[in-house]
Amino acid sequence: MIPPHTNACEAGSAPSKPKSLPARLMAPLNDNFGQPRGLLGRLAGWIMARENVRVNRLVVELLGIRAEDRVLEIGCGPGVALAEAASRASRGFVAGTDPSPVMVAQARRRCRAAIAVRRAEVRQAPAAALPYPEVSFTRAFSVNALPHWPSAREGLAELHRVLRPDARVVVALRKQRQSAGVDPHAHGATAEQVASLCALLEELGYRDVEASDHELGRETLVTINASAG
Repeated sequence: MIPPHTNACEAGSAPSKPKSLPARLMAPLNDNFGQPRGLLGRLAGWIMARENVRVNRLVVELLGIRAEDRVLEIGCGPGVALAEAASRASRGFVAGTDPSPVMVAQARRRCRAAIAVRRAEVRQAPAAALPYPEVSFTRAFSVNALPHWPSAREGLAELHRVLRPDARVVVALRKQRQSAGVDPHAHGATAEQVASLCALLEELGYRDVEASDHELGRETLVTINASAG
């Protein structure tokens, strides 16, 4: 299983960083992709919004959001995918959670139109303590956030609690490419970690669990699709 508190570069949650940034800024900036805070956290949010557009679009597309769906994103970051989900759930409701107040603020600004008409909300909350009652959502997703959860088991169990029985789920992670070999600095989840995550989902009661790889230029994204069961 992906270990808790894994650094963003090791777990593959951060986007590719601009090579023009001075080396002295890279380490603190990397830290802020997992737990954005302060000025560097705002910069990390800007980079994530810019660099992860294709990833977010792909995951939202895979969800198959219908106009009346109730959609949850865990670890919504700057809110790019959440805003796209809100545009598709035109007669439904979308909710985003993130433990970072910096990301919550950015996501609220990006989704302000939907929030204004009460079709969306963004709340500060960790994955293991979602502020919603049972069977609240018909769609749920997480993009590059799971490696930063203190406990994948607790977060996925909590997600299962708030899903309706027929809900559809997509969890996306950056995957380590085979060419990385045994490089300890290689980015992304390994094939073994992906398999372990799939097994955990099945253990927690999710069904029809299936992982798929997607080549997106310089990175490989793995999406794990499942239903709430």
